[in-house]
Amino acid sequence: MARLAPARRAALRLGAECRQRDARAREVLRTSDVMDGLEARDRALATRLVLGVQRARGLCDAVVNAHLTHSHLEPRVRDALRLSSFELLYLGTPTQVAVSQGVELAAVASRRARGLANAVLRRVAAGNVPAMEAARGRVRAARDAGSVPEVADVALVGALPEWLARELVASLGAGACALALDAMEPPAPTVAANLNLNTEGQAFARLADAGLQPSRLPWPGCIALGAQAGLAASGLVEETCVLPADPAAQMVSWLAAPAADVGAMLEVGQGRATKTLLIAGANRRLGGKVLLACVDSVAFKSRLARERVRTGGLDGRATCVTLDATRLDAQDVPRELRGTFGQVFVDAPCSGTGTMRRHPEVAWSLGHESVCGSSATLPTLQLRMLSAASARVAPGGTLAYSTCSDLRAEDEDVVRAFLASEAGRAFAPLPAAEAPCTSVLDAESLRILHAMTGRDGFLRTEGGRALGLDCDGHFLALMRRVG
Repeated sequence: MARLAPARRAALRLGAECRQRDARAREVLRTSDVMDGLEARDRALATRLVLGVQRARGLCDAVVNAHLTHSHLEPRVRDALRLSSFELLYLGTPTQVAVSQGVELAAVASRRARGLANAVLRRVAAGNVPAMEAARGRVRAARDAGSVPEVADVALVGALPEWLARELVASLGAGACALALDAMEPPAPTVAANLNLNTEGQAFARLADAGLQPSRLPWPGCIALGAQAGLAASGLVEETCVLPADPAAQMVSWLAAPAADVGAMLEVGQGRATKTLLIAGANRRLGGKVLLACVDSVAFKSRLARERVRTGGLDGRATCVTLDATRLDAQDVPRELRGTFGQVFVDAPCSGTGTMRRHPEVAWSLGHESVCGSSATLPTLQLRMLSAASARVAPGGTLAYSTCSDLRAEDEDVVRAFLASEAGRAFAPLPAAEAPCTSVLDAESLRILHAMTGRDGFLRTEGGRALGLDCDGHFLALMRRVG
């Protein structure tokens, strides 16, 4: 009888907690005491298993169900089979290890499940693992040839529902290869220097003093961490010396930042104010001191943002208002939002498909109807928000629209629908490469920016890993008011 590894035992308990609470995996990992006492190596494996199983849960369930005479399983036994089938399919764990550990995992739930687990997992190893390797080989070949991969291969390798794989292939073309192949690779830990409080050099030095092994990335203020574990304990995030932020979010914030001569800016979809601080820092680097009016529809987020901008160096320069952004073109908006602004930034609510490595629940919780078809709820909301916000752009001012989605339905299609609308006819596209911040970017940052900017002038960051900047998939369109 094999001894169950501590990392797998912990992952099983945490996976059950995610299911029982319907909670996000990262929240459970952050708040649970299950991994207390585990060695660093075991903690790392348990974390990868928990996040990976959440990312691939629908596919793992389908694989397991195909080897059952009936699809009903005790939930705890299914948790065990999900975990071990994930190891076989996506981590390359040797068959003997994955099967024997899977049998022990199933026995934690029910000793009678040993035989079932052994039979199912051996069938997965014999049939599904070779199919996965063949699909992975075809996707690699498509990537190397710069060709569009097959939808079924992207669904299997990327652990995606087939409808979502189809939409991503249609949206990204050959770029869907990297998305699938990198699906289980953890994102690199990065932070941004808060340039409202200190210089990049000062932030870098404090990270180094805290033992976090910082290294500079090719974007202003963007810093990778070789050792992330001590970041919270260092106090640098709490005092907003640095801001945890993916490189793509940092790029979008800089490109959406106003020129030095813009006096006032409107930010729509403020969240917890990370982009607020990044935008203000970029504007400061350009020599400006813009005043920010910021909107979010969730009062709790507005309260958090209000405190964060105060401690982050923007006290008196940023107002945080709770408002449904689809009402920005109404006459009775709060006083702070009346009139027009030289820069308006819409950070729209979206599917989050560009952040699936960071938020693994997205793939199997997203509904087809939310992003696809004539009545898709997210694109409808995004277009309405963009139209309402456009009413607050001053003549000659700039309107920026961003998502963290890789889907054209939420990105290019929304922008083009806006430009074709009555409100959008007063705007013309402005290439991302002509954003004010480009005047202070070095040659390497400019190279990355130009590589990520399409012929239409829109920014897409999903290919960042090939350019040496591991980042999420974000989209940005800039438009100038000409009428």
